Amino acid sequence: MTEKTVVQRASDAVRKEVSSYNELFQDSTSVDKRKTEYKTLVTNYYSVSTDFYEYGWGQSFHFANRFRTETLAESIQRHESYLALKMKIKPGDKVLDIGCGVGGPLRRIAYLTGAHVTGVTISQYQIQRARAIGVPANCQFVQGDFMELPFEDNSFDHVYVIEAACHAPEKAKCFTEVFRVLKPGGSFVGYDWCLTDKYDKSNPIHNETKRLIEEGDGLPELKSTHQLLSDLKTVGFTVEENQIIPEGDIPWYQPLKGGDSFFSLNNLRASSIGRWLTRNMVWFMEKTWIAAQGSIGTLEILEKAAVGLVRGGESDIFTPYFFFLARKS
Repeated sequence: MTEKTVVQRASDAVRKEVSSYNELFQDSTSVDKRKTEYKTLVTNYYSVSTDFYEYGWGQSFHFANRFRTETLAESIQRHESYLALKMKIKPGDKVLDIGCGVGGPLRRIAYLTGAHVTGVTISQYQIQRARAIGVPANCQFVQGDFMELPFEDNSFDHVYVIEAACHAPEKAKCFTEVFRVLKPGGSFVGYDWCLTDKYDKSNPIHNETKRLIEEGDGLPELKSTHQLLSDLKTVGFTVEENQIIPEGDIPWYQPLKGGDSFFSLNNLRASSIGRWLTRNMVWFMEKTWIAAQGSIGTLEILEKAAVGLVRGGESDIFTPYFFFLARKS
């Protein structure tokens, strides 16, 4: 992980982004507004949260199933490498990463396969961070919206997504764009955040958990695994594989809950104790104007995410890694 001071951005910008973001979650009727204003929703979310994700999670902003013999970082690396294996990437292939963040998975897959990997994110701040961290010779980062991809038809041999399609206001439109830029015979693989069959929309506790995940993670609206598959098929993909990735020895949400091994600094930062320490540190930094005003507001958003994700994992009504392998005929 590249070390950097948490929250380096201008106070006015951070404060306005946090306020604008929170306005989109004021009541239960906000879902349609979030879908309409998804660009503002997602851009503001990652503008204010990216520093904290890097601080607590590293350059790969996603979960992974994990075994006792692995560190958190090792499980994340394996999880990313699995996608490269399923795509059967060859050196020189053109690969697209939609929702690339600051590029942790992109770099790993590029180094592993020798492919040329293009990363797209809607967040200008993440583009700045990705380029500051470093751009391998066989990679590039492009600011763009995966609902309107800035590429010609049939441009890529493979496309992948890691826990980012959940930000789409309508996944079918996103998948239509992926289908368009993918070459015939190419694969589209990924992991996505979904509600499981155990989710009961008549259960108020389930609904509150869903709300916390959406509000804490910049999501217009969480959808089910069945809806994701339906959207893939509707736009023309052939779905070859799909499953909720089997759990390892350590629950995917354990780093957020605490009680994990603290031998890794990242494990400590992501834990409940680490988040408490971070909150007090950032509170002091904001009060003394070292950190941007609005930083505590950002942490409050992320704390909702952590609470919702742990509840969703423990009740098994939510998964962060519904895997799919689809192909363009």
